Amino acid sequence: MIDQTVNVKFLRAVSLLLWAVLIFIPLVTLFVQSIFPSVESETTGRNSHLMFRSFGLAFIIAATAVLLGYVPGLLLGTSGGSRGGSRGGGWDLLLLLLLVPLVLPRYVLYYAWGLLLSPTTELGQYIAGSGELARFVGTVTSSVVLILWYWPLAALLIGQGLRNIDRQIWDCARLDANAFGRFKEITLPLMGRTLLLAFGVCFVLSLSEFTTFHLAGIQTIGTELAVMYELTGSESYVARAAWPIAAAAIILAVTLGKSSRQPALSTPAIDTAERESGRWQWVILIMLFGISLIGPLVLLVGNVTDTQAFRQFFKLHLDELGWSAVIASAAAGTAYLIAVGSLSLERSNRTGRWLSRVMQSTIFLAMLVPGSLVAVSLLKVLTVCRVPIAFRQSWLIVSAGQAARFSGISLILLFLIRHWQDRQLAEMASLDGASRLKAWWYVHLPGTWPVFVGSFILVFMFSMTELSATMVLLPAGLPNFAQRLLNQMHYARDQQVIASCLILIGFFLLLTAALVLLLRLIRIRCAVLMIFAVGVFGLIGCDSESNATDGPEIVNVFGGTGRGRGEFMYPRAIDIAPDGSLFIVDKTGRIQRFDPEGKFLGAFQMPRVEAGKTIGLICATNCNLYVAYTHYHRVLIFSHDGKIIGEFGRFGQEEGCFIYPTDVAFSGDGRIFVSEYGGNDRISVFSEKGDFLYCFGAPGSGPGDFARPAALCVDKPRGRLYVADACNHRIAIYNFDGELFGHIGSAGRAAGQLRYPYDLALLSEGTLVVCEYGNNRLQLFSPDGRSLGVHGRPGRRLGELAYPWGLAVDNRGCVFVVDAGNNRIQVWRL
Repeated sequence: MIDQTVNVKFLRAVSLLLWAVLIFIPLVTLFVQSIFPSVESETTGRNSHLMFRSFGLAFIIAATAVLLGYVPGLLLGTSGGSRGGSRGGGWDLLLLLLLVPLVLPRYVLYYAWGLLLSPTTELGQYIAGSGELARFVGTVTSSVVLILWYWPLAALLIGQGLRNIDRQIWDCARLDANAFGRFKEITLPLMGRTLLLAFGVCFVLSLSEFTTFHLAGIQTIGTELAVMYELTGSESYVARAAWPIAAAAIILAVTLGKSSRQPALSTPAIDTAERESGRWQWVILIMLFGISLIGPLVLLVGNVTDTQAFRQFFKLHLDELGWSAVIASAAAGTAYLIAVGSLSLERSNRTGRWLSRVMQSTIFLAMLVPGSLVAVSLLKVLTVCRVPIAFRQSWLIVSAGQAARFSGISLILLFLIRHWQDRQLAEMASLDGASRLKAWWYVHLPGTWPVFVGSFILVFMFSMTELSATMVLLPAGLPNFAQRLLNQMHYARDQQVIASCLILIGFFLLLTAALVLLLRLIRIRCAVLMIFAVGVFGLIGCDSESNATDGPEIVNVFGGTGRGRGEFMYPRAIDIAPDGSLFIVDKTGRIQRFDPEGKFLGAFQMPRVEAGKTIGLICATNCNLYVAYTHYHRVLIFSHDGKIIGEFGRFGQEEGCFIYPTDVAFSGDGRIFVSEYGGNDRISVFSEKGDFLYCFGAPGSGPGDFARPAALCVDKPRGRLYVADACNHRIAIYNFDGELFGHIGSAGRAAGQLRYPYDLALLSEGTLVVCEYGNNRLQLFSPDGRSLGVHGRPGRRLGELAYPWGLAVDNRGCVFVVDAGNNRIQVWRL
């Protein structure tokens, strides 16, 4: 008995420690910063407009989701299940139909339906040709997708509320009123609180939504918060801007915490076997299920045209899948431990019960506020507490943030079984002298293991695809599947995205089947050992070797995070003017000019940045700056002092038109080369006046094809045009007339291989320097394609890189590297 008490106390102590460090203290820090902001956290006037749009969209999404979820919730709440805990096959089928759509990430759902509006389709071309229409369609499409994801969640909450209405009330109502009368007089008054709760959950989660609105180009509070820390580096600014979501989340979290303490939540009150469901209700449910899950899957499978994307995935992205699985497994285990500890305290003394209520409310709060806020606050706490940087820059911090976000899921599932027990069997086991542990193992566990497994699987799946917290916490260079999938969606690489989505869905289904089968055959102990072994294997297998040569000589470094002079918000492109000055553009659309030593000389702003950001620029010999105005489908020409003096190109697939231009280069004889992606994936050639001459290349992976040509580089003495074929992971070599000479590199991480080459430059002797975004390094190639060395590795220190986007070489042989993830420019001599 003493050992059992010690074990329970140890469990509670560990759970309390994890809760305090991962949830409670970060949340307190968050709200303290929102109340007492620092000077730089002043909000701008545009926040009121942003807030109005965010609350309006969230209201529409939540109300429609509750409306659509009412009928499926009615079926769930009045089918099968009784006080005794037995459930019929119909109830299990209903629960499955409601849970399965939640497995498909919202941004995958958006991408699947978005295939119908791709720029390569006639409808997509028409929409993309008008900026206002494109934004309107993006708003509608993203809102509909969120409704299709949230209605099952609303249905689950409504179904649970209906199961708490006493059966006798239903029996009397059926005798005295028709269906509408029962809804008006019985259902609505008794279900009002549940409907409001379902609306509140969907409303707050919609308010916090990041990825779907981000992909659609819609600015909301959720999208702004997710990138604000990356762009400002200020916890106070993020916390201050988040107060509307935080206020709504607090109210809802307290309500959920209070509701969770009501025994009726987990004890169905009606025997619904006597109530028959109408066929039309099932028809509505099947239609919603088809639109939410079957339709997107059919679209994904139906758009597969090239199986090479699947082969490339297993060659390039298994490390990302493996690391993400390890991180998600640790998060699922930690989340479950926190939830179990909070419930365990309910059975202790008065202080423990009070602490349990606080824990449960804050757990729900961490689930409801945007993940970026939880992540930012967690980083702040760890920094203040001087936690070793080895932990703050490891995969463990990502698991910690995900566990804080999704402990609420484990807690909700545990609520469903906390009152389940077979008292008779438990008493018999006790009379036979069984310990509490053995009684739990042989009596309680056989009936409750599905919830344990379900909790692990759901948290695992949500963690695998979580983005807003992961983007803040992810250490430089750590492979992550969700981040790579989001990047692929931005690249508009349909086949690679489709392959990744289908592999992810297949992996989820395989995991679920394997775990259920494993637990049925060998129960928990061996299953835990197996999961642990898989995690360790994943850690070992995913630890890629470093192929870096001796570290580069660091000549200089300048920049930092911020919007001030000489500071950057994720710099993306660089070039050197004939006079030696540098032009650098960052994600805000601001182009800054520096001298060769990094001294700020001036800045000017791109005309618009709402649709997307510039990713390529080059300075001509006459000192005019040519900028690939990517998401506005043209090339802008600036004077040296930042005035627009010309432009060429427009949206379309015809000759001389662009979808998403990425870079510009000059042949030296008057020809201008422009690369683009998004459906055209080609190189277009123009005269000095901007008149179209010819083009070459097409979307694909074969010889002469491109998959997001990201950068251009001209070798005038050899008459070569190098093209960074980013998503084919190679460098294409052409002459100036578009004749293909060959390719350099192949997909991989070893020397001589490439992973998302984003930019190119030439040293004086003709050596090609390649900036590899995916491998966080620079690689040198001879003119004949031999690898001459690899420099840099993932990290935050000097000589290390975090997602480098570009580079430029001056006449001294110094290489200026755009260290985007670290918001700085490093100057190396290779």
